[in-house]
Amino acid sequence: MPEAPIAPHQHHRGGGIVTSRKRLPDIKKLAAEINKVRTGGKNTIGKSAAYLHSRAADVAKYGSVDGLVEAIDGDADAPAHVFHLSALRGQLARELWARNAFIGPSVLDDLLYQVVAIDAAQDPILRCLEIVRDRQLARPGLVIFPLHSLGVLAAGFLQSHGRRWVFSPPGAEIAIFPQTNAWDTTLANLDEARRSFGVRKAVPSDLLEHWYRSRSLTWLKRNPLLVLSVSTTPGSYYDTESLILGRLRAASALTCMLATLQPREHERVGYLWSSARTNNWETLDIRHYINLYDAPNSRRYLTGDCVPIHLRRAALAEISELNIEIDPRYWNRYGASAQEARAAVDLVYHGYMRHVLLRRPRERPDAYTAAFTKLHDALSYFRRSFHESDQGWTAVLSLATAFEMMLTDGVNRGEIAAKLQRRVRLLLRGKQGVMRYSEAVHSLYKHRNAIIHAGLVDGQFSIADAQRCFVLCFKELAIRTAHLAARESEPMRTMTGDLPDPQTVKIAPCRTCGCTHQH
Repeated sequence: MPEAPIAPHQHHRGGGIVTSRKRLPDIKKLAAEINKVRTGGKNTIGKSAAYLHSRAADVAKYGSVDGLVEAIDGDADAPAHVFHLSALRGQLARELWARNAFIGPSVLDDLLYQVVAIDAAQDPILRCLEIVRDRQLARPGLVIFPLHSLGVLAAGFLQSHGRRWVFSPPGAEIAIFPQTNAWDTTLANLDEARRSFGVRKAVPSDLLEHWYRSRSLTWLKRNPLLVLSVSTTPGSYYDTESLILGRLRAASALTCMLATLQPREHERVGYLWSSARTNNWETLDIRHYINLYDAPNSRRYLTGDCVPIHLRRAALAEISELNIEIDPRYWNRYGASAQEARAAVDLVYHGYMRHVLLRRPRERPDAYTAAFTKLHDALSYFRRSFHESDQGWTAVLSLATAFEMMLTDGVNRGEIAAKLQRRVRLLLRGKQGVMRYSEAVHSLYKHRNAIIHAGLVDGQFSIADAQRCFVLCFKELAIRTAHLAARESEPMRTMTGDLPDPQTVKIAPCRTCGCTHQH
């Protein structure tokens, strides 16, 4: 399969890849497409909308969405109203979230109830999209998330001399900066990230200072920060948290990939002046993250929530640990490689959203569902291979699991280590160091077997080459998703090119003549 660079806005056959800057296109055209979506049998979103329009007065008598839900048990008409409203809400959410406009489910519920019951809109979908457009609910804001264990090379020395350092991979809409130990510097870094992302409204410094004084937010000064450009309109603390969590995972995975691709520690200038070893008083008292969004009722400043880390504590705690060193000067010189890594992560993230998270309940899983699930989950295990632990076997098992998940389809017969090694060679054919990488993966899996089956842990074993190999294979597989057929039964095998040799395939005797030749 020919090698090709990943285009920044690449599309694949299973659905368009929508960048975070593409908001709502032609809303009339989008509303017409949504209304044509089938929800079961002969029913469509348009028919559900027509039903609700014809019963607008009946829906209005409940007063609110909550009143309608509470009446389900005692009112014979309420279940039908809820069914059709839920159908509209579900498809509207899929279309908005696929375009990275993370409007919360409770906000969409209230919005739909208003346009159906109060406005009596003939086309509720179109009216909702008009409100989203006119109130600019899809404008980007910021998510500020604390990190620990991360170092930015040379930043410790530079910050001790009063210079600020913000690392932002090209086109990624993420920014990372080390601990500042100064409130004004933190605000200046946040404002620089906001302007680079194109977020129009200013960072609410008074609101941040209020949260800093009233909550446990010492990490705003003491810890490295990960800042994302995200469009959210939540109705409550946790209304859009699962969607934000996906963006955080993608951002942290990309950062780990970049740390893997850059020169190793002993080859990099500034290692001793890393922010992880200079002026570092970071805290593990991380109980909140900050979600700032563009609300219509505030003209100059973003508003937002200081969200307690409670509902998804384990997942968020895992993301906050980035035990890596980032060299911004290296990536300033080799930005093209960073863009390829970013494009690969974005493609898998959007593919996972489209074919897994936002797949309609009646849609059958296909090869895209399997492939993007495996690539997405493999990236999570790859990220875990960087976690700091006093037990050296955790990184080996995480990375071995990542390779097995990424390169196999779950039908593993024979020696898995040899299969992984073979598929690595096929994916990286023609690239420099392919033999070294394939041997690194084979050695990784042998160490994995020794740990699991014999309890033997080699404390001197390095997984650096295997981690780099994972990144290269991941980038190549992301490219090849564009050539995947939806009905493929073993997508990872097909994309790696590990197809059987026709001359060695055993053919069952023909039922007609008994020969073993292919007719």
